[in-house]
Amino acid sequence: MKKILSLAAVVMMLIGIIGTAAAYDSVEINGMVYRLSTTDNYTDLAKVEQQAKYLYEALADHPEVRTYVYLINSSRTVNVLEDVSAVPVVYEAIQKYFDKSTTDYLHLDSLEQYAEYYYTTDHHWNYKGSYAGYCQIIRMLLGPDEPLIEPAEEVTFPVKFNGSINRDLKLQDSKELFTVYRFDYPEMKIVINGVPKASYGNQQVYFDGKYSRLEKINHYAKFYGGDTGIVHIQTDRTDRGTLVVFSNSFSNPITQLLASHYHDLWVIDFRYYLAGQDKEFDFSEILEKGNVQVLLLGDGVFFSQTNPYHKLRHK
Repeated sequence: MKKILSLAAVVMMLIGIIGTAAAYDSVEINGMVYRLSTTDNYTDLAKVEQQAKYLYEALADHPEVRTYVYLINSSRTVNVLEDVSAVPVVYEAIQKYFDKSTTDYLHLDSLEQYAEYYYTTDHHWNYKGSYAGYCQIIRMLLGPDEPLIEPAEEVTFPVKFNGSINRDLKLQDSKELFTVYRFDYPEMKIVINGVPKASYGNQQVYFDGKYSRLEKINHYAKFYGGDTGIVHIQTDRTDRGTLVVFSNSFSNPITQLLASHYHDLWVIDFRYYLAGQDKEFDFSEILEKGNVQVLLLGDGVFFSQTNPYHKLRHK
């Protein structure tokens, strides 16, 4: 393993999130070059604490709701090149406010594990990382005896995935083929932004071979589903309760996995919800059904963005 010289200091405004210049580093792990988002550009503890306070105060209005917090650890939250196994400072800041909630984060024990869980050119977790997170989250939410949805098979598509970092750097030199797990999900009713949909994302489309071979395509978003304000998935598991997830794009690969364990799943992304809805999100109708859990799920950027989560309050 060796560190590659920094590629560039790339000016990239993170709209609505942080607004600072983003720089990238690289590291070679097992013969593959991994491009990393540097921690310093994403760890603004003042904003993390401000956001945690907003979330805490909003959810404090609903003491009957069981709240869980899961931080997706990455090069945005811990300095991978210095100590990948360190407890993320973002996680410690969040815990100050959610000390009475159940909290956890994606643990990274080594650079090899980082390489196993993340794409070479993208900040998102890959199919192995997201599945590991799903397993950890379900254990946190439903306990050690809850049966997990296991992958039916591993599928590699003959197309190279140039991720978000490569796209920012205007590069198309990825050597990584886009690989996913295929799951046999239970039957689901899916509504996105109030519109019924036949599927979430384009997973079956990919499995049918009907995907673009262009290397500039964001296959993460195309396969797992792009970011939307509100997703509602319902299953036939009427004996189960409701899970409300506040998240960003990191939830996309595990949305249907989580939905498989509940009767109702709501995924809210306020980056897009407030722009696409004519009213604030209101817990009232969901709370009336009872048996509700809330999961705050995201990476360091999710926990430091400045969106008005305090509007969760219902009157």
